Amino acid sequence: MNWNDKLFLRINASVGQNRWLDAFGRAGAEWVVVGMGGWYATVSFILHYGNQHLMWLPIFTFAGAEIFGLLVSNILGLVFQEVRPRLRFPEIKILFLPASPWKSFPSDHSMTVFLIFFLALAFGFPTAWSLLPLALWVAWGRVYSGVHYPIDILGGITLAAFVSVLACAVLLHFNLI
Repeated sequence: MNWNDKLFLRINASVGQNRWLDAFGRAGAEWVVVGMGGWYATVSFILHYGNQHLMWLPIFTFAGAEIFGLLVSNILGLVFQEVRPRLRFPEIKILFLPASPWKSFPSDHSMTVFLIFFLALAFGFPTAWSLLPLALWVAWGRVYSGVHYPIDILGGITLAAFVSVLACAVLLHFNLI
């Protein structure tokens, strides 16, 4: 058994032993991403209220980067064809069934939350570093809940970094930032 499987099984082994930990894991796995997106949009509007260009630039940048990232993620999913952990290890405990059962690598949730984090840093949002623990919560929650392997999380983070750098390069090329 490789390190990825061992680490997954070790993290997932606690599922069902503590209802508060299960609730915490599921919240991270499913809902924290929504709060992070709301924070990102709110900060963009508050920081640049009255300047339509600056107010909407981070929002449209995220939307474009997210669409591109999901496209690349789905292509990677087709290339690597990594199945969800519950298909490889039917004995594991899962907290919920994922909306997309066909691919595990890379994690779209991890890509999204780290994309929010990286773009918040790139746009100089105050308290952007406070998003890092939330992004890590999502990453851990996806593994704890039984829907992703640790390598899926690392793939999502790497993809978010790549897409963020690409988005910033495009913005710099067109003198938008």
